[in-house]
Amino acid sequence: MKIQILSALQQLEKQYNIRILLASETGSRSWGFPSPDSDYDVRFIYCHPLDWYLSIDEKKDTIEQLVGELDLVGWDLRKSLRLMRKSNAALFERLQSPIVYRQEPQFREELLVLAGEYFSCRAGLHHYLSMAFRYRQICEESSEVRLKDYFYLLRTCLASLWIVEKRSVPPMEFRELLPLIRDKALQATLLELVALKARVDERYVHPRNPQLDSYVKEIMGYCEGRAADVSKYEGSIAPLNQFFQKIASADGAAKTPEPI
Repeated sequence: MKIQILSALQQLEKQYNIRILLASETGSRSWGFPSPDSDYDVRFIYCHPLDWYLSIDEKKDTIEQLVGELDLVGWDLRKSLRLMRKSNAALFERLQSPIVYRQEPQFREELLVLAGEYFSCRAGLHHYLSMAFRYRQICEESSEVRLKDYFYLLRTCLASLWIVEKRSVPPMEFRELLPLIRDKALQATLLELVALKARVDERYVHPRNPQLDSYVKEIMGYCEGRAADVSKYEGSIAPLNQFFQKIASADGAAKTPEPI
């Protein structure tokens, strides 16, 4: 599949006359709880030639392509940096992904350094907690729930708790969130569910676990109650402008993307 992904990225570069600066996996594969039939959610950041940006007209700044189990979504560099300034959680996840398909030398490293100045705990908490409430509503509709939805609920719940307790960007991988759970038996239950999800398809439904449901409800209530104490922050635009100008004006031919 990696060869297919790299080939698809190369085709997109030719089709749209772009440079792909970073391409990484998001979704269940990067979060650490994929099913055998999980899609490949490839997210990428790209840059146009400099002339593309020298226009008074607003232009489309996203690229989307769905081919079989391969879901490709790209954001233009300028859009990505605007979203970073707004502390967009999806962008932070693209940068943190443990599965990187390709990148221009040092691009992700430099952007991660910048990213540390733009994470807003309040924006991050609002993102993850609102998703957790949505998934909890889905999961409460029946005595059995798609295991996929259960994990989406658990991950967003724990990511919310991470922000409240640690005041930092939550880690991508689900296992890194588990130490937040003090109950070792509950941790073990979740690890068993991770192992189960690796064996079953995306449609598999699982009986709801009353202990997990109770824990999620308690943690979400706790995080909601602490939301007002979490700081709001928006960083300066100057470093992002400098980074954008540096990348957009670079000679794309002089840099060779690195397959990972």
